[in-house]
Amino acid sequence: MLYRGIIAIIILVTSAISNSYANDLDVQFSGFASLTLSYTDDADIGFASNYLNENDTGFSATRDSILGGQANITLAKNWDSVLQVVLQDHAHKELNNFIELAFARYRPSRHWAIRAGRLNSDLYLLSEYPNVGYAYLWVRPPHEYYSFASTAGHYDGVDVEYSNALDQGFLRLKLAWGSSTAKLKVNSQDFFIDFDNLATFSATYSLDAWTMRFSLSKTDLGDYKLAMLDEFLGLLDAVPQNIWPQAKALSNKFNTEGHTIEYAAFGLTYDNDNWLIQSEIGISESDWLVAPSVLNTYISIGYRVDSAIFYTSFSSAKNRHDVTQVTDPQFPLGTPEQVSQPLQQLALATKAAVKQPIVHQHSINLGVKWQFSERLALKAQLDRFDIQPVGAGLWALSNPADVDTGHKIHMISLNASMVF
Repeated sequence: MLYRGIIAIIILVTSAISNSYANDLDVQFSGFASLTLSYTDDADIGFASNYLNENDTGFSATRDSILGGQANITLAKNWDSVLQVVLQDHAHKELNNFIELAFARYRPSRHWAIRAGRLNSDLYLLSEYPNVGYAYLWVRPPHEYYSFASTAGHYDGVDVEYSNALDQGFLRLKLAWGSSTAKLKVNSQDFFIDFDNLATFSATYSLDAWTMRFSLSKTDLGDYKLAMLDEFLGLLDAVPQNIWPQAKALSNKFNTEGHTIEYAAFGLTYDNDNWLIQSEIGISESDWLVAPSVLNTYISIGYRVDSAIFYTSFSSAKNRHDVTQVTDPQFPLGTPEQVSQPLQQLALATKAAVKQPIVHQHSINLGVKWQFSERLALKAQLDRFDIQPVGAGLWALSNPADVDTGHKIHMISLNASMVF
């Protein structure tokens, strides 16, 4: 794997530099945690804050709780390194899945920086601290927006950054390339998907109370691991074309081969006096049926009163294209039932599989963040989610047949976020 080679290079470079400049070596440790108790009022649909985590219903103390640690290592003049490990309720539990950052950085001048290793994607306003609940208003980043970010929130590769003052503000430009593997679970089966040739560009400009970020990304879909998908594609490929001509085309759309995902995003923050306003909008384009094209956005408004910030947010995510219509097989007269019945069942399963990933929902929340101390913030938040029929792609349905049913879900969360 690419990440193993990059991590090995980082270790060798770090060792060589630290041996040569032992007197300059400095290591600083820090940590962060978010402890959350939450409750959802619909036992038939499971909630997870992102695609990587376990879905849960009712009361939960794990789905939004996070513990993280970071080491910042100054290696020598112009050289440093960062290692960050974040423990949360990932569905797939292995060490590599909890390493968020592991990179070496070289600064040839004050305007340029080059990093190599495991890096944050830099596509979002929260890209540098999505797990540090202390740093933002909400109990969790907006569900309709940041659920998608989790699958490629970090990658293994390199980036080059240029930063400089511009007029009265500060501009930062970044180009990046690498690859990533999302490790999820589907019906208790491992689901791994490779994102190859992941290329991103981002531009961030800060001026007084304003921060703006624009980003573009494109990735090729690589290999995957999912036994049930292999079996499903095999069944579609075996269907006689004269009975169901669409079967082969559907197989190609469910397979990863030859597909890409393109993404564009714009974010804006205003933080001045008592007001804190933040909004982002993202547009994805994909013809892979497992990850359809989506338009997602949110706007959040907060107002400070002494040591508390009262806030409300509206978020939305919606499929950008019409749902693929699955035609029925056409059987010649006299086709035996033992042939027609399995193909009819396969067609029904295909229709359900097309609908399952579709996202069409919006939500509104009310909350308060109380700055208890310099290192501890307490939060309370109430969410109402409105999920449209054929729109529960961010949730886990206990009965897959409910995909055609809408849901209205309320969620209450109490949170303590800290840094140390």
